[in-house]
Amino acid sequence: MSGTAHAASAGGVQVSAAAPTCVKVNVDKGTISKTAYVTNKCSTTKRVKVVWSFAPDSDCNTLKPGQKFKTKRGLAPQFDGLALC
Repeated sequence: MSGTAHAASAGGVQVSAAAPTCVKVNVDKGTISKTAYVTNKCSTTKRVKVVWSFAPDSDCNTLKPGQKFKTKRGLAPQFDGLALC
């Protein structure tokens, strides 16, 4: 599952660009949480974060080609996409 990050530019809020499609994400819904697994399948290093609605976004993660990270939230948050950071 992949998506596009949504961001607004109001009151000095920085707009984040969507991560390129070569950064892959899968979101698994468990019994009590959702986990986003992110893999950099690009040929260059990328800095990305998972964007959630109704929960804090993940930290910004620097991923070299082939590197992965995961982030977990409760069931209420919805995956909104990946953003460059």
